[in-house]
Amino acid sequence: MIYDVCVIGGGPAGIFSAYYSASRGLKTILLEADDKLGGRMHYFLDYPLYDIPGLFGIRAQTYLDGLLHQLQKSDASVMYNAFVTNIEKHEPYFSIQTSSNNLLAKTIILATGNGVIVPKKISAMKIPLDIQQKIRYDIPQFEDQLAKKIAIIGHTPTAIEWAIQAKKCGHEVSLYAYKTLTLQPILIDEIKRLCIQVIHYKNTKSWVSVREGIEIDRIYYAEVYAHIGTKKLTISLPETLHQLDNGKTSTSGMFIAGDSRNEYGKQKLIIGAIHDAMQAVNEANLYLHPDHMYQPIVSTHHPIFKEWDH
Repeated sequence: MIYDVCVIGGGPAGIFSAYYSASRGLKTILLEADDKLGGRMHYFLDYPLYDIPGLFGIRAQTYLDGLLHQLQKSDASVMYNAFVTNIEKHEPYFSIQTSSNNLLAKTIILATGNGVIVPKKISAMKIPLDIQQKIRYDIPQFEDQLAKKIAIIGHTPTAIEWAIQAKKCGHEVSLYAYKTLTLQPILIDEIKRLCIQVIHYKNTKSWVSVREGIEIDRIYYAEVYAHIGTKKLTISLPETLHQLDNGKTSTSGMFIAGDSRNEYGKQKLIIGAIHDAMQAVNEANLYLHPDHMYQPIVSTHHPIFKEWDH
């Protein structure tokens, strides 16, 4: 199958690009390297958003659910666990190789953001191997759990936010940091306000695997999470690729949206990503159909939305 548009990256920019592309009648596929959509939003799902017009204080999870609901209403296809390893252009198509499949598309919208985020693992020199195997690096869902004693290892803003979330969900939390916490004052103040214990784990002497959990200096923790930083995996693009106005690039048929787009005045916010997505799709549609209008009719009069809204 040959797609009109292949969107690479499943954050807000990629999700809305795929939805909006399908609404313009383009055969669309969205490639996501992870097993879920949402990108970096998964790091702050419990937080309210205050910069989305008309949705003051909406919870990030609720907003993401809305984006996914829109996408599911459309005709766009989604492929998960599809990390893009290579892109080549063979006129009139792009050949896109992924970790699981190969496909052809007439245009590409790059919505890769900061790439695939992979958590760094703690060195065996710092914590014994049998303990490491019990440490979790995935994004926790504290609100779905019964109250328990939890340890968070790390000095990063993400580790601090996990500790704050766990405490607010009623868990007993200890934060183990091997560096002095030098973070935004709002995070430090919240740690103090919630009376979260901060322990410098360079000073800990005993790590023991016990039952389902871990004992650290004879203190039992049912679960231990760690976030000490991340490394980024992203697509290798040719150095000759340059960004132009309105989401266009120096490679004809290739467009860009979201945090991977850089230009003067660029707003690296969710609302900016949505704007980028619409521009990239409109440019891709015009590339495929030069006789079409750049911008479609408003959604209230567009028949495809009435068809999808059933």
